[in-house]
Amino acid sequence: MNSFNKLIVITVTTLILSACASTPKPYTHWHKEGATKQSVTDQIGHCRVEVNAKDLSQPKAKQLIGYCMKSEGYSLETSYR
Repeated sequence: MNSFNKLIVITVTTLILSACASTPKPYTHWHKEGATKQSVTDQIGHCRVEVNAKDLSQPKAKQLIGYCMKSEGYSLETSYR
């Protein structure tokens, strides 16, 4: 095997191993014990309507929706993919 082929093999191996070793990305989601994905989605929609989110700035709407979700027993959790 010549030098060029060895370099290609080493490069490909390094790329494969680095892809396997990459850190999972965190994401946040609302959680409540016993709640289904659908019930979480429904509650977020209810909170959006309750705080009139469409008429607010995005940061303010997000804050008020968060207060609403917490008042309904939900917590914001971080998970990794």
